[in-house]
Amino acid sequence: MIQFKIDITFINRVREMAELRNYLEGMPNSILFLYGPKSSGKTTLMYRLFEQMEAEKEYEINFLNLREIFLTTYDDFIDAFFKSSNSGEGLKTGTRRQYSLFGLFKLDAFTEKMLKKRREDPFLVMKQEFQRLIKKGIQPVVIIDEFHKLDGLYMPDKQKRLMLELMNFFVALTKESHLCHVIIASSDAFFVEQVYVDSKLRKTSKFMKLDYLEKDDVFAWLRDIKKYNKVQKYTLDEKQIEIIWDTVGGSAWEIHSILEDLFQYSLDAIVSKIKREKVAMIADWTFNDEARNCLLRYFSKQPARNLTELAGTSKDLLGQTVRDNILYYDPVDGIYGIQGKSLEWGIKEYFDKMDISKGLTPASAA
Repeated sequence: MIQFKIDITFINRVREMAELRNYLEGMPNSILFLYGPKSSGKTTLMYRLFEQMEAEKEYEINFLNLREIFLTTYDDFIDAFFKSSNSGEGLKTGTRRQYSLFGLFKLDAFTEKMLKKRREDPFLVMKQEFQRLIKKGIQPVVIIDEFHKLDGLYMPDKQKRLMLELMNFFVALTKESHLCHVIIASSDAFFVEQVYVDSKLRKTSKFMKLDYLEKDDVFAWLRDIKKYNKVQKYTLDEKQIEIIWDTVGGSAWEIHSILEDLFQYSLDAIVSKIKREKVAMIADWTFNDEARNCLLRYFSKQPARNLTELAGTSKDLLGQTVRDNILYYDPVDGIYGIQGKSLEWGIKEYFDKMDISKGLTPASAA
């Protein structure tokens, strides 16, 4: 078995796990959308939930991470969501459903063939599977990560958007027939916004935000990396922990990346590199674009802004900023914010350097 220098850890999330369990232990009555800034741990949380609940016999967990799947056509959707039980691709042995890269639902080979020939309705096939499980006293649960990747795909008649049809199907499964729990996670904030502003869907959905780790959780983690990451080669003192927090905040992925780099480099060198990369990223994104420069300069003074503060700002520009992972948008609270503390550093240092090069003082730059 391969031995890695550092293990990936899962920190706290007690409140979030309790909220997810509370949703699953009730009667299916709504879709649950899990949203949050990039690298806040949405996928990790979904995997942990799957691992915990897969062992519970009263639940049948159907989990699919669309980030790992190439999707460009309706046929790709069928391949991703359905796989015959005798195909063996990505399926573990045993009577209970296990996570697989392909195949949200196991089918007999004949049904799979009919689906691919478009002689079966995929929504009806899913519904029949859920009804079968309910009769056996098992509650079906569908978890789909990066659901927005289905956008742009159409049904075979080319008239209906697949994602919209699937959403309406999930509404029928949850609110109307109470057959199945559905959890949808997405890093695309504007996809979640589309759902939230759609009054028909909003009345059938719940929204759960997953934010970055709290400071107390980060400090508890970094004070004991021997326990959480199986790191034996070094420890961190309080000053180093404070520097890491000040640089990347509660972004678990970035913290883990720093811990890996500490096997080769000093913390000062790592932090300096992070800041240089972020400055270069902002310089490239704003290059020769006055509107982008003005928007990010505005955010450099206060990293979170609500919609009323952004009145008059182009919606297209804000959308592009979110799609490029510069800003994050919370559709429930109507707040735009910078995507993480390391990017806050990058934006601030970029404008500080630009002002210095122009001979501006902080007061005149403002």
